[in-house]
Amino acid sequence: ALQQPLLVRHQCGQAQLEATQQRYAALKHIDSFQVEVLPFIEDMAQAYSDADLVICRAGALTVTEIATAGVAAVFVPLPTAVDDHQTANAHYLADVGAAKICPQATLSPESLTTLLQPMMSREILMTMAVKAR
Repeated sequence: ALQQPLLVRHQCGQAQLEATQQRYAALKHIDSFQVEVLPFIEDMAQAYSDADLVICRAGALTVTEIATAGVAAVFVPLPTAVDDHQTANAHYLADVGAAKICPQATLSPESLTTLLQPMMSREILMTMAVKAR
């Protein structure tokens, strides 16, 4: 397990800000981690530098940024992307062990927890980060 407190930094867009904040506030175990809900992250380079793990879509630029930053990732490809290109993009890092893919159709709190639990060690996240580079 990770030794330091968990910080979740969630970029959701201005339109979803209040609803996202309310969803986090309603969580039962919210006191076990810190949450920052932001409409937009100005300095993505710093955000990637601060991150041990990124959960995001798999657009080409995002996958490239993750590889450049060398960060472990969980990709949730946009199911409506033309020719399912985001899944193909996600495989670029998943196939080398730097990322996991979680299809949106199967995404739930339970499925995400099941996916994340084995990853929650410094050693595993660092190994994935090195593979991302």
